[in-house]
Amino acid sequence: MITIAITGGIGSGKTQVTNYLISKGYTVVDADRMSREMTSAGGKAIPYIIENFGPSFILEDGSMDRAAMRDLVFRHPEKKRLLEEGTTKVVLEDIEAIKKERAANDDKALFFDIPLLFETGSEDDYDAVWVVTADYEVRRKRIMERDGIDQFMIDLIMDSQDGEDKKAALADHVIYNNGTLDELRESVDMTLRSYGL
Repeated sequence: MITIAITGGIGSGKTQVTNYLISKGYTVVDADRMSREMTSAGGKAIPYIIENFGPSFILEDGSMDRAAMRDLVFRHPEKKRLLEEGTTKVVLEDIEAIKKERAANDDKALFFDIPLLFETGSEDDYDAVWVVTADYEVRRKRIMERDGIDQFMIDLIMDSQDGEDKKAALADHVIYNNGTLDELRESVDMTLRSYGL
């Protein structure tokens, strides 16, 4: 079984790639979903958040206030590192457990959707790394249309992530997504074929 990590900056179209892989029958482990579960009501990161950030970052339903936390961590890098200590590192440990669990299956490939792959330094934990990328302005427009986040916050988020050129240089395969969905899917198919998948 080959393990392939898929990453890309916000607005790159990474989710479209992983959704297409799922539609083709592949298993994709979603690190963001794991992180959201950890910070939902009753999630295992909630006690850590209360201890390190205070109860004001917890909503009435018991989940983390994602908007307030996002605003904090993208303005204060040291707070971002503190949050990652109690969330991202735990997710990476859980991913390693999933890899060991799935190794006994007959899967040809197991994909991992990890937005902060390079930022966490975990790229060497996979057999291959795919980077999904798009031009800065294309990504910004997608985020504004999709999330309704103001331009200032989008720039903070995008600037906090490793640059697209750096990611592309470190990748085994780069999937460019400046065009149509059909063009993106064809790029994915070509990349799969290069692995005999």
